[in-house]
Amino acid sequence: MGIQECRQRGATVWVAGAAFAVLLVQRRHLQRRTDLADKHRLQFDLLCKAMDDPELAEVLDTYDEEIPPGKQRQFLLANALYGNLLHAYRLGTTSRAETLGHLRGICQSRIFRDYWDATRHHRETLPGNSQERRLAVLVDEIVATASEERDNWWVI
Repeated sequence: MGIQECRQRGATVWVAGAAFAVLLVQRRHLQRRTDLADKHRLQFDLLCKAMDDPELAEVLDTYDEEIPPGKQRQFLLANALYGNLLHAYRLGTTSRAETLGHLRGICQSRIFRDYWDATRHHRETLPGNSQERRLAVLVDEIVATASEERDNWWVI
C-alpha cells in the first residue's frame, strides 16, 4: 500500500468517525426531546387526575395559605397552561417572542396572577441559569405590569 492510498484510507476512516460522532449527538438530542415530551405528558396526566379528584389535588396543595378546592382546580389548570408553554419553549416549538406573547395573554387572567403569586416560593429554588428560571423572571415582569396594560396588553 502506497502513501497516497494510506492517506485516503485514513481520511475515509476519519470522515466515517466524524459522521458517527454526529449521529451520536443527534441521537442524544432526539432522546432528550423524547424524554422531555414523556415527562411533560406524565405531568399533564397527573394534573388532570388532580383536577378531577379533590382528594388527589390535596397532594399538590403546597401553598402558604388555604386555597378552596375550586380555586385549587383553577390553579392546577393555570399550572398546566404555564407548563405547556414552558415545554414548547424548551423544545423550540415556539420562539421566545411567541412564548412571551402567549404568556402576556394568560397573565391577563386574575386567576393566573393569583396562581403565580401563590406559587412564588416554588420558583425560588430554581437554578438561576435554567430556562424555567429565566422564563419565570419574564412572567414576573409581565404579571407586575398586567393590570397597567389591561386595555392594550396585545400591543408590544
